[in-house]
Amino acid sequence: MKFFKKNNNITVSYLVNNKISIFFGKIIKIKKFTFNVEKKIQGIKLNKIFFIKNPNLISLKNI
Repeated sequence: MKFFKKNNNITVSYLVNNKISIFFGKIIKIKKFTFNVEKKIQGIKLNKIFFIKNPNLISLKNI
């Protein structure tokens, strides 16, 4: 089992509307049931919150 720490670069793949989405970013916060991933694109910060026990979450990988 892999453990993820704060400031690790990861890829998250998940299902949305029966389509697979992939999100690359850096972990900002890790809580008991959620973790936040931040991605910077041309100076704009995108924050996404993922639930650990979400059935639509497919995989987490370190980059």
